[in-house]
Amino acid sequence: MNINALIGEFLDLQEQWAEAPDAFDWKPLQDLAARGANAYNEGAGPSFHMLVLDGVDHAEFHARFLEYSLAAGFDPHKEVYGDEGHQHMQVLDLESLDRAAAGNPYSARMMQAIASHGKAA
Repeated sequence: MNINALIGEFLDLQEQWAEAPDAFDWKPLQDLAARGANAYNEGAGPSFHMLVLDGVDHAEFHARFLEYSLAAGFDPHKEVYGDEGHQHMQVLDLESLDRAAAGNPYSARMMQAIASHGKAA
């Protein structure tokens, strides 16, 4: 699966959502989350989810994307192969997400979804 194509789709959908959040059709995001749930760019760098969720100011769009991804089988605790200096890295920077959750309700919702997902596994 082409990680760059997935990122491009994600960014296009994020732009559509930002332009008209009340009229946004969530189905394409749900479909993208399902296709990307297991699309790890192992051997060539970080995962799709790391690239689109880490280090951004989370909003409803990001929280739903993560929820859809978890429902489709995404494992936020998985480690992927990184570059030579980082042999294995966690798919998501959960420590940063946890810090963001202190001041962002969407980040808090994302942490709760991950915690709930871990309990169900």
